[in-house]
Amino acid sequence: MSENRNTEQLRAGFEQFYQAVLEPKFAEIETTRKKYLRFFILSLFIIFVVIPLICIGLFGQFLLENVEGSQSFDALSSDKLLFGLLIIIAIVSSPIFLYKKKAKNIVMPEFIKYFGDFEYVHMKTIARDVVEKSMLFDDFNVRKGDDFFYGVYLDTKMAVSEESMSYVERRNKKTYIKNIFNGMIIQLEMNKKFSSQTVVFKDNGVFNFLNVAKGLQKVALEDSVFEKEFEVYSSDQLDARYLLTTAFMERMLTVRNAYKTNKIQFSFFDNCLLIAIDTKKDMFESTSLFRKTTDRKIINQVFEQFISVMSIIEFLKLNQRTGF
Repeated sequence: MSENRNTEQLRAGFEQFYQAVLEPKFAEIETTRKKYLRFFILSLFIIFVVIPLICIGLFGQFLLENVEGSQSFDALSSDKLLFGLLIIIAIVSSPIFLYKKKAKNIVMPEFIKYFGDFEYVHMKTIARDVVEKSMLFDDFNVRKGDDFFYGVYLDTKMAVSEESMSYVERRNKKTYIKNIFNGMIIQLEMNKKFSSQTVVFKDNGVFNFLNVAKGLQKVALEDSVFEKEFEVYSSDQLDARYLLTTAFMERMLTVRNAYKTNKIQFSFFDNCLLIAIDTKKDMFESTSLFRKTTDRKIINQVFEQFISVMSIIEFLKLNQRTGF
């Protein structure tokens, strides 16, 4: 447990924690990894060797039975082909998914406790009413969670969800999928009390009219750099300026640059800050079916990803009750 250590102190103590706690856990699941890897290889063999041979045999039989051409081949519909493709994908990917779920449920609860009083839940998401109230996302009807952890870091309550959202619609026997979001959502407790809502969208240039949040007014800010990168809307102009101080805006730009993405937006409401980082990157993958569980390159990368999330509280100084 971190005992309120900052990120620099966490880095210094990680090696000892890894050897004492994580290394035995990874060694424990190495046998499981090999079992699922054999299952994956067998699935590939069945799909790309056995099934094609069966299909060739069936097609040869069809030709023999219809040599005079009196009957026509009943081609499979696109829906049937798609269904068959999905089954093949499911068979091949199932060992990867099953191993990932099993490994994460063993390792991640221990991994996350190093950073403080945290709990880990696989495939959970931030509460839907919180996400909708943030006004940061377009309408969605499909939502999938991956990694989720919540707890307290440096006396600040936080929840982090790695998830995706999409809007799926069926029209004229065709399925249309619109990707809404794929990345991390971070919910942080604020040290300032306010009753209004302030939403900060990334600047979309000529398409900024798409950003307008219902019932909120556009806020003009003095920071020209921040103004160029973001569009701010609020139900209370004074509260918006109270929250978005010059120092806070500079730190938020630092957070955005740290994740190397311009797709970062955030919302202040109900005395919390919700940050949406659309990264398209699969985070917190501490193991891989195709690499040894003790591969330190993967483990160190996940450690740095956790550090990057925790450091947001330090960047924004949310643990200081004296303001920004």
